[in-house]
Amino acid sequence: MLKRFWNKRISLLTSVMMLAVLLTACGGGSSGNNTDAAGTNDKVTPESGNAGSAVKGNEDYKGEFVLWTWEPEHATALAAFHEKYPNIKVKRVNVAAEDVSKKLQTTIASGGELPDVIRIERGQKAKIFDMDILENLEAPPYNADKSLLFDYDIAAFSKDDHMIAIPDDMSVAGIAYIKSLAKEYFGTDNPEEMEAIFTDWDAFVEKGKEVLHKSGGKVRMFPSLGDVHQTLKGQRAEPYFDGDKLNVRMLENTVAELVKFRDSGIIDKLDQWTPAWNATFGGDKYIFAMSPVWMPQYVIGPNDKKDDRWALMVPPGGGFIRGGSSHGIPKGAKNAELAWKWIEFTSMSQEGAVAQKTDGVFTHFKKAYEDQSFTNWTWRNFGSQDIGEKFFVDISETTKDMPENINDLVLDEVMNIVLQTLAKDDSFGLNQAMGRIQKELKAKAPNIVWE
Repeated sequence: MLKRFWNKRISLLTSVMMLAVLLTACGGGSSGNNTDAAGTNDKVTPESGNAGSAVKGNEDYKGEFVLWTWEPEHATALAAFHEKYPNIKVKRVNVAAEDVSKKLQTTIASGGELPDVIRIERGQKAKIFDMDILENLEAPPYNADKSLLFDYDIAAFSKDDHMIAIPDDMSVAGIAYIKSLAKEYFGTDNPEEMEAIFTDWDAFVEKGKEVLHKSGGKVRMFPSLGDVHQTLKGQRAEPYFDGDKLNVRMLENTVAELVKFRDSGIIDKLDQWTPAWNATFGGDKYIFAMSPVWMPQYVIGPNDKKDDRWALMVPPGGGFIRGGSSHGIPKGAKNAELAWKWIEFTSMSQEGAVAQKTDGVFTHFKKAYEDQSFTNWTWRNFGSQDIGEKFFVDISETTKDMPENINDLVLDEVMNIVLQTLAKDDSFGLNQAMGRIQKELKAKAPNIVWE
């Protein structure tokens, strides 16, 4: 009996001692390693006895990083960033979008100091990526989680199978149309019914011919062949280039479509981004307009003072990408850790997505779009239509993007020349266009392989 009593006492004492050891091991430094409700780790102090595995708190990130950009950093997003990281300062250096690559080259050549983060405009992306100066953002200390972004972002912002830039502003694109003209010529101004009518580009061309006939040649589908080219280019199924090798078949398919559109008479001859082209948005001669996310706010709105004239739809062939920018960190950046916190917050977090939306910018943080209240967005020119849902659900689900290299920039220059000739010279056909492209590419970039 006594023996059983002492055995129980010894067993109880042993259990208490083991529990104390476990509590000490788990709790030593617990005062400095709590996680708040938002998931932010407080710092672990040396006094806690666990300094070797310190986790930085937001206030521990201190210093200033340099950002090259042409955009004024948006007030709400900047304030939210400073609230989260009160000891990080942003030094903004204004560099025009088209000058970023040149400034990088001259800075490197002179042995100057590169910034900690660069805003990269889509038109300059291939050139800057080709310079091989950007960090692998999937590697430590950045550890970018690309699953937070849309699938079509991954290849478009990668080099050597890893991401070297993070997309900033959303640039998915659909096509907009003037509702009164759609109602008159197609019998409906409902976006879903319009999508059912325009199942592919062949149907679009045939309907365009009907409009041309009914209007006596006064109304056309698009004001510029450039609008059609940007759409078709964005919808292509494969990249134009594999290294220096040109996918001639893919390019020829695009040019053949452009010739068909031109010959149908349903497209006018205006050049994009000219005053005459801008003025078309306030008129009633053209039913459709290419419309990336930024178009309602920055192009349609300023050029059309009337409300509730437009609607947005998924294009035949699906959504595409037009414009947009990204952020990259140069190799050896002095304040790369601070720069990454900026990119991570503004482009890869829910709070950054909400702050950016307040400033009129939609990021590529995929999870934010799972909330219908986040996608909700109306614009005066589009009346009560939820163009946010149309852009970020219907159009986005059909969107793809293609990786490009520096050769694509040369091809863009050549295509601009060819487009002007195509639009204004009806005798300039597919064979002449392809011959001109081959000649111009050989002169501008003899490294390109034409097969």
